[in-house]
Order: sequence, then structure tokens, then C-alpha cells
Amino acid sequence: QYATYKANEANSPEGKMNYLEEYPELTTMYAGYGFAKGYDEAASHSYTLRSISETPRVNDKTLANCITCKTPQFTAMVNSEGDEAYARPFAEVLAQMSEPISCYNCHENDPTQVVVTQRHFAHAMGSDAEQVPVEAQTCGQCHNEYYFDPDTKATSNPYEGLAAMDAEAILAYYDEMGFKDWEHPETGAPMLKAQHPEFETIYGAEQSSMAKQGYSCADCHMAPVSDENGEYSSHELVSPLENPAITEQCGSCHKDIAGEVRGWQKEVTDREHAIAADIKRYTDELAAQKDSLDAAKLAQAQQIQRHAQFYWDYVMVENSEGAHNYKAAHANLDKAEAQLEEGFALLGIA
Repeated sequence: QYATYKANEANSPEGKMNYLEEYPELTTMYAGYGFAKGYDEAASHSYTLRSISETPRVNDKTLANCITCKTPQFTAMVNSEGDEAYARPFAEVLAQMSEPISCYNCHENDPTQVVVTQRHFAHAMGSDAEQVPVEAQTCGQCHNEYYFDPDTKATSNPYEGLAAMDAEAILAYYDEMGFKDWEHPETGAPMLKAQHPEFETIYGAEQSSMAKQGYSCADCHMAPVSDENGEYSSHELVSPLENPAITEQCGSCHKDIAGEVRGWQKEVTDREHAIAADIKRYTDELAAQKDSLDAAKLAQAQQIQRHAQFYWDYVMVENSEGAHNYKAAHANLDKAEAQLEEGFALLGIA
């Protein structure tokens, strides 16, 4: 197992997609926020500490909460010190960290057990933890939508329980508490940055078809391996489309699983590009008109920007391009388009 874990080192930061080049609209959409400075495709778990130490998104005001899920050492620090650890200076804490994501994140100190070590996620799951395989929760504890509490700076999830884990409910949560990640400098809109809501997309609200059948993340991304040491789960995390052992299993229900999934992904990414262009156009139009709008109309237009971009971002940053939940991806893109249609009408733009 350890040898397969070490194989993740082949998935390095070199040659990764630059999202600011793939989606040039992002420099407008994320203007005023760190992601406009640098946003690359993620490397493997082996490079988490390197990635956060090299990203241009941190500065001398960055707090240690940004290290959440990047190293088991910080997880252990939080579990020992409590929420105070989140508010410590980023650079000071990072200098104490030496281990990227590893065994402790999922097994704590017992390799025979699978454990949710991120306590904020365990709290967010509550009693619904009984409804989802723990193997999925160990992935979901980091692959989820989160925010930093404005008061304590603690990493927190914007929901309690599975039913509240969808984009619309999460957006309502943020709206009710008046939360924003930043203010857009060109429009004044209070903006939100979605993180990577893979768990919510698969297991939240209505759930994906795979979740309803009881599958966990490991079933697709950690295929069983047999060798002279016996049978065990591979810890080399790859797309199931790159693993013949997985695609063969899928073949009992899907005649051409690779073709089917890639077809879904093309549809979703094509829509992402088209809607990104519309969000940029709307943002530019709002920036041009904001000084001539009355307060009520400006607030409405700003909320439309906030909502449309969040629905879009929720799909784009989920990383599966629709593969995890094709219906949910399109539903959220539909909501983004509906917001933009309302916004263009409000601004008198055809």
C-alpha cells in the first residue's frame, strides 16, 4: 500500500493546467481576490505543502486556516489546540510542517481503521454520518465546500446534514449570514468563492446515482490490487477512466463508460466556457453602469452577479466536469444562466 501511495509523486505540479489561461474570463470574475493571481490544476497529495508554499495567493496577512487539509500535522495541531490554531500566522505554522497528506489524514494512528480526522466536517455531517460510507467521508472531509468563520477564523462547513448540501441551500446559508469572501473591485458586489464541493455533489441533497447505490469514492479511485503481498486497496489516486480494473467493473452496467463520461464532461465544460463568457460580459456591463443605478437596483444587480458566479463556480471547481453528478452539474449551470438572464434584463442588455 505504501508503495502505491508513493506512486502519487508522479503526479507533480509540472505541466499542470493554468486555469487563468483556460478560462481567461477568470481574471475579471476573480478580480480583487487571490485566485486572479494564480490558479493551477492541483497536483497529487504528495505536493500539498509545496503547492501552498509556492502559490501567489498567500501574503503576510494569510492565516494558518489555509493549511487545513494540506498536512496531518496541522490537523493534529487543531485537534489538540482547538480553533485558536486556525488564527495563527500562516508562515509561522507552515514553517513547522514537513509532511504532506499522508496516513494520519484518513487513518489517524491506526492503519486498520478509516477515520474522519477533520472535526468540523464530522460536526457538519452530524447523525447523517450513518448514511454515507466512512470511506467516502474520509475523502469528503477535505473535498468539500467550506469557509473561514469571520470571528474565529476556523475552517467551517456551510451546512448541517446531507439535505443542506447543495448549491442553492449553501448560497442561502451564506446570504442569511451576510458572508462574503471579497468585494469585487469593479462592481462592489459581495462575492463568494466556491471551493471543491465533490462530496456535496455526490452525496448531498438528492445524491448522485452512484451514491444511491452505496458506492464510495474509494470504489472508483482506489481499485483493489492483488500481488505477492495479497489483496489491498491501491493508494495511487487516479481517474477511474485510467484504470482498466475499474472500467471493466463498470462495463456490467455501462457499455462504454469512458465514452459516456467523456461525453458528459464535454457537455459540461462547453457550457462552463459559454457561461463564463456571459458572466464576464455581465460583470463588465455592471461595472460600466453601477454609478448610474439607484441603490436598490444596484444591490439587485450585485446579488445577481454573486449568485450567478457562485452557481457557475460550484460546478467548475468541483473537478469532475459533471462525471460525479451529471444532473446536478447541469441544474446548477441552468441556475447560473437564469440569474444572468435576469441580470441582463435588469441592465437593459439584450
